[in-house]
Amino acid sequence: MSRQAGGRVVHKGLLAVAGLAVVLSVTACRSGDTEARQIIEKAGTKITVMDNTSESVYTKLQLEGIDKVEGMRGLDWVSEDVIAADKENRSLAPQIIEGMERYPHNLYLHNLSTGEDTALQEGDRNYGAAQLSPDKKHVLYRETDEMAGLGYIRNLESGASVQVDEAPFRIEEGEWADDGHVIFPGMDGVIYRTDVQGAKETVVESGVPYVHEVVQSGGIVYYVTGEDMQLTAYDTDSKQPKVLKQSVVWVIPSPDGSKLAIVKRTKPGEMVLVLCDSEGNEQTELASGQQVFGTSWSPDGSKLAYSLTAENPADDQNGVFITELDSGEQTQLLGDIEIADQLRWSPSGKKLLASASVLKDNRYEFTTYVIRLS
Repeated sequence: MSRQAGGRVVHKGLLAVAGLAVVLSVTACRSGDTEARQIIEKAGTKITVMDNTSESVYTKLQLEGIDKVEGMRGLDWVSEDVIAADKENRSLAPQIIEGMERYPHNLYLHNLSTGEDTALQEGDRNYGAAQLSPDKKHVLYRETDEMAGLGYIRNLESGASVQVDEAPFRIEEGEWADDGHVIFPGMDGVIYRTDVQGAKETVVESGVPYVHEVVQSGGIVYYVTGEDMQLTAYDTDSKQPKVLKQSVVWVIPSPDGSKLAIVKRTKPGEMVLVLCDSEGNEQTELASGQQVFGTSWSPDGSKLAYSLTAENPADDQNGVFITELDSGEQTQLLGDIEIADQLRWSPSGKKLLASASVLKDNRYEFTTYVIRLS
């Protein structure tokens, strides 16, 4: 075992990747372990399956295994076995950009059991940033162009799509407010909401030119503004804004809205993940480092997953972690992996989706990890 500042117990499973080999070493105190590794070819996709049934006497969290899918950027869960993913469409002609061949990135529904892909959105443009509605009936995706793009909502049953807005908005923005609405900030500093039929409404006129990190929880819309990174909560019933905190990088409300996971900037080169009540009052510091990214609540609100980059490059506290809120215990699941997107829990809360990117030969190559828990 090892301890971080504040006395938090950390149980570590360090993942080292070399080619297609995955080796997991659980360095926490253990009651025994078994390990197996298998490479499977599914529908032309190489998947590395690693099993480890180690059980720690100190934590309820048990790792069953990690499946690694090369060449794919897993984005969100459609069901326990199907994910929405972004990958190159090599059936189309490549474009020559800066002397390099570039294939369009398109969206697919990838079956983890069979390895088969079903086209979600194909074409000679780049499509990505897919996010499923809470009821899994619609998907928000973007036609991407550098840092901004047009947003679309697709009905998964009918295949029909509507445009979120006539104007593009930033790729990293746009969240499901509920089963039937997407909320996003426009380039004009106004926060809008669009329903699954394509009807758009104004929610908040912030009065500032740049609004970001917009999320909605119940009747409260949270957003960040200004150089001081001010977090504001806007009550959609009373139409009143309330400033909660400063120096906020982003905020992630719990599933029931009673808690906020807030990442704040404490000084240059340091971020801290803190657990707060719905008013922004701090309760517990969960992690700190040069970067805290990908924070995601489990469906039942009992766990927080996040990616951590340590302040000291020589420190081994890098990778994907899960904190169990009732005990404060942390388990490291992936080590030395640079996560590309927000971590995503499966509907059951027994799987965690992580995507990582590596710059190779002047291009980013993506790998998807499916972490299986019990």
